[in-house]
Amino acid sequence: MTKIISMVLFACTALMNAQVGINTSKPEKDLTVNGTMKTSGMIFKKPLEKLGADENYTFVIKSPAPENKITAYNDTFVPNSPAPINLIQFKITCDPTDKDWVNQFDTKINSNKFLVVISSFGFTQAVRTYSADWLTPVPQIFAYSSGGTWKLKADYQGFAPDSSFPTGEWTLNLLVFDKAYAKELNTTQDLGASTTGAAAAPLLQ
Repeated sequence: MTKIISMVLFACTALMNAQVGINTSKPEKDLTVNGTMKTSGMIFKKPLEKLGADENYTFVIKSPAPENKITAYNDTFVPNSPAPINLIQFKITCDPTDKDWVNQFDTKINSNKFLVVISSFGFTQAVRTYSADWLTPVPQIFAYSSGGTWKLKADYQGFAPDSSFPTGEWTLNLLVFDKAYAKELNTTQDLGASTTGAAAAPLLQ
């Protein structure tokens, strides 16, 4: 009788320490599910475990009504309201002869899939002009699509740091949106000879 009890306890202990796999013969954790899962509730223990270097991930979102399901984000999903999907910061050192001019910096961000907006910027050096008039330097900072990717331009046009200053460095902060979040208009709105104008159609209704 003692042997039977010992064997039962040993078997229970082995099960408690085993890893269980559903639709997989090689579970990686205490419970590994290869497929979909439905549950009435989920509790996350802190701290959340970080993914390993070789592990993949996906964004989990709630799909809009009437489905209201938890699902994985994919390119076909169109959200209800816009939100940035990423914030990217570029630090760009200028050419020593130009000191403040970035004419065409290729971000390698796909302009067919994403929309790039420059949210803020900074420049490390003071700029000046050699004109006798008082002038306020206004930077030209914008992102534009060319050749399928987003390019950046940054320049104090007509101004430059003093020759004694080191080469300047731009800091450009970019908001990157999936184009499913954005409403695209014609690239150019021609005002003709007028100083006023209007969009061809209401932008939001």
